[in-house]
Amino acid sequence: MSRRRLRVLHASDVHIGGTYHRPGHGDHGDLCLCPLLAVLGAVQECRPDVLVIAGDLFDHARLGPGEVGSTLDLLAGLSVPTVLIPGNHDVHDDTSPYGRHEDVVRRSGVRFLDTHDGDHVTLFDGDLHIWGRAMPEHTPAYRPLHGVPHRPSEGWFVVAGHGHHVGDEEPGPMSRSSPITNSDIAGTRADYVALGHWHVPTDVSAGGVTAWYCGSPLDINRTGHVMLVDLVPGHGATTTSLGVAAPEPGCAVVVPR
Repeated sequence: MSRRRLRVLHASDVHIGGTYHRPGHGDHGDLCLCPLLAVLGAVQECRPDVLVIAGDLFDHARLGPGEVGSTLDLLAGLSVPTVLIPGNHDVHDDTSPYGRHEDVVRRSGVRFLDTHDGDHVTLFDGDLHIWGRAMPEHTPAYRPLHGVPHRPSEGWFVVAGHGHHVGDEEPGPMSRSSPITNSDIAGTRADYVALGHWHVPTDVSAGGVTAWYCGSPLDINRTGHVMLVDLVPGHGATTTSLGVAAPEPGCAVVVPR
């Protein structure tokens, strides 16, 4: 199998539009880009080949085209591609930031995996394949890692998902929303599974498949986290949890366009 070494920066739960202007959060405003700037700082420092955001880039559906556009402009301005899936805060339906501002998303050039049954993007002449599902609703019936196709015969295979890890438990009607089991993870046969939803870095690898929640960069006055994933021929995925922090002092407030 032909592969070359690649580096992935895995982020999630950025929550643009979350309310940070409250006691203990310093000078940060209600519409604050600082969590995303913390991620972009890690991109500049670590020089990955691709940025994967595993859901909840946006905190809610009430954001306007200016806020959505300003956020995506920062990602589009990177020297590396960004691959993005929605999460439970920005679930992909007609009312979501992606549904309401579809033209803004499309013009940005960010690779948004918008298919509810799952879609993929192929990068670097086939050396990297990234698959993910667009969450249509955050319910127990939605299974983030169902429908993963057979891994490609060439290149690295990364799967992105957003949901709650339930281990060996078999989900039922009263289970947690968007459940992810150990067998779901193992069944991907991926080189790496990039997960979002939990704000603390957590290793949930199963069945020989490396899988992590990377944590969230949004802890404004504390250290947030992203995950650096090195895909190394002969070794597979090597992970390093990185602490990231928002710029200080002051706040990068979203300016509607």
